[in-house]
Amino acid sequence: MPSLIRSTPARGLALPLLLAAGLALAQPAPGPRVLQVQGEARADGQPLVPGQQLPAAAAVALSTAAGARVQLLLADGTLLGLPAASEARLAAGQRQVQLTRGGLRLVPAGHEAWRVDLEGRSLRAVGFLQLQDCAADCAQPPGLYGRTAAGEAVLEYTGGRVVLRNRSFRWPSATERPEVVPEALALLDDSSSQQAAERVRREAAEALKAGIEAFAAGDDATAVARLERSQALAPGQSLPSYYLGLIALRRDDTARALTLLQAYAQADPAGAASRDVPQTLTLLSSAALRAEVAQAVASEQQVVSAPPEPGSIAVRAFLNQGDPAYRAMAKGLAALVIADLARVPGLKVLEREKVELLVGEARLGDSGLADRASAVRSGRLMRAEKVVVGNFEVR
Repeated sequence: MPSLIRSTPARGLALPLLLAAGLALAQPAPGPRVLQVQGEARADGQPLVPGQQLPAAAAVALSTAAGARVQLLLADGTLLGLPAASEARLAAGQRQVQLTRGGLRLVPAGHEAWRVDLEGRSLRAVGFLQLQDCAADCAQPPGLYGRTAAGEAVLEYTGGRVVLRNRSFRWPSATERPEVVPEALALLDDSSSQQAAERVRREAAEALKAGIEAFAAGDDATAVARLERSQALAPGQSLPSYYLGLIALRRDDTARALTLLQAYAQADPAGAASRDVPQTLTLLSSAALRAEVAQAVASEQQVVSAPPEPGSIAVRAFLNQGDPAYRAMAKGLAALVIADLARVPGLKVLEREKVELLVGEARLGDSGLADRASAVRSGRLMRAEKVVVGNFEVR
């Protein structure tokens, strides 16, 4: 049986409290997304797959096996690639990477510098940067080779620093000055992999175009096949999810439409806004929630017999016991409580909209603290361990 948490009646509350209740918590920036993988590439020892989203809040150790490559799209728009037999550690929330073996390819977004740490030395780069270590079996003299373009790199070593702009260089060791080489060496040449990537991008674009044309013609079967093919070839693109979501809507598959359109809105917020996707998601979420609530009330006996979700808590709208002009504060106070509880680790706060719909659908009324039975019943319907109910009065 869910337990009740009674609030202390609030008196003399000011209207700014309502404004505070409406503030949304900031959403964390997304983590790196895997755009392309050739061969065996890993993050923190786990295999990487195209389209995978990595955690944003922690540093990640990246590695590629012999003959493998990986390319990541970072939250700020930077492209980071690791060629074969490379190891690097990407810092969390910073424009910083530590290269421990092999090489890297960096195409920074914007004009802020990236820092690359190496053993006993470091560099700061703005613009395109290629780095590749020349190991013992390398045909060139040993050392770290690099190339800068559309910007500059500041190379710092024991005893000095060098600024290079649009140059190829060889850096023998941490104690030696980097030397400019006349032209880019073969070990920095990524033309074969770039050509292969271009072929894949072209095929993905053609499949996407065919999918959109089939969608416009009403041929959903062909559209799904082409859009899913485009998505498989280039998992980093977001537009296929949008059209697949629209097709799911046409097929009355609300759950799938909701999932696909949410993925599109997360990957391309600006594009989603221009296509009114947020409004569509609001309607879909509301419809799905209403259907879930109606089903829960219709099968109340089965629902209440199931054990509550561990750590779950529901917050009901507060009961206004004073001036009717302040009735709107009932939901505002509940929102404040929800915002605070949501920060408690291990506590699952149920959606406010779901709570309100259950209260209305089950005809539990607006009894607040006056009716303990209705609060307990609402908690059972929501499978919540605890229910917060309260009242307030403004004089």
